[in-house]
Amino acid sequence: MLIRPLIAALLLAAAPVQAADKAPLRYIEKVDGLLTSGYQPPTAFQDALGAALARQLGRPVQYVQLPRTRLMGALESGEGDILCSYLPEWLPGDVDWTQPFIPISEVILSSPRVKPPASVADLRGKRIGTVLGFRYPELEKVLGTDYIRDDAPSTALSLRKWQARRFDYLITPRYVIDRYMAEGSLPPGAHLLTVYEVKTKCAVSRKSRISLAEFNSAIEALDKSGELAKILKLR
Repeated sequence: MLIRPLIAALLLAAAPVQAADKAPLRYIEKVDGLLTSGYQPPTAFQDALGAALARQLGRPVQYVQLPRTRLMGALESGEGDILCSYLPEWLPGDVDWTQPFIPISEVILSSPRVKPPASVADLRGKRIGTVLGFRYPELEKVLGTDYIRDDAPSTALSLRKWQARRFDYLITPRYVIDRYMAEGSLPPGAHLLTVYEVKTKCAVSRKSRISLAEFNSAIEALDKSGELAKILKLR
């Protein structure tokens, strides 16, 4: 487990006086390729959401960085308080879930060299780039036994495999594709098919000192103030 003490200390210093009297909000962030050359730092969105929730709760924030395989275990054992941008079907476990509030659009990215699928059903028998340990219920439901995964340790590495023509189809959140498009990193003619659009939640540890009701109240306050809308734009 890695915790960024400098960021936590700075946020603690800027927090209200009463926050110093409370235990920190331990905000879990998924990191890909932890302690390897492929390490990817958490996004500005996750940093901002963790800090905003902590401020609403009157607590300092402590970021807990973990690889995907340790996320649920950390929540179940009480090593962290909250993990955001997931759904129970994506990450099942013995935890509670907040109200939905983070919009996510999952898309299939098709190579320019193939005919783009008109629907998910057209992907039967096709190799699809996926992320190790992550579930895609909609693909499982529609494709059944014809669902062929090609796992990579992270979204970034899956996209590299797609660019290297290891497979022609990749499933990923739309905001990831938007980021790569803005950078000019995708070839012209790539096609997007929306698989589904949902609002994701935060998983809350049942061993946390912070209740589910407190988290939901903090989320509602961020929404009403307009701060949540600004944070969502950081994805």
